Amino acid sequence: MIEYAFREKKVIIVSPTTFTAYLHTVLQGLRSLQIEEGAKEIRKNVEKLENHIAAYENYMKKLGYSMITLVNNYNIAYKELGKIDKDIIKIIGGEHTIEPLQLDKPFLDINK
Repeated sequence: MIEYAFREKKVIIVSPTTFTAYLHTVLQGLRSLQIEEGAKEIRKNVEKLENHIAAYENYMKKLGYSMITLVNNYNIAYKELGKIDKDIIKIIGGEHTIEPLQLDKPFLDINK
């Protein structure tokens, strides 16, 4: 009869002593569902954050490579300026007026 009531009529038979326990069970189920929905939302936001971090990392790598290129070009240009200074000294005599300043290349860990 209990099975017939539940399957055919969608009625759950409870007594006064089991009614409270049944309501607590339903309440726990609803809370679990609410937690699950919250977890899905959190997971979706974490995935978005992961995508944004990956894009940011790509831009930072590009910036690092650009900085390495910039420092290389700067050092090459300063060497050329030193050569010009030497030529001027040969022509007019005197002392070196330009001290080339070499910059260290930025460190870029490309293994990450």
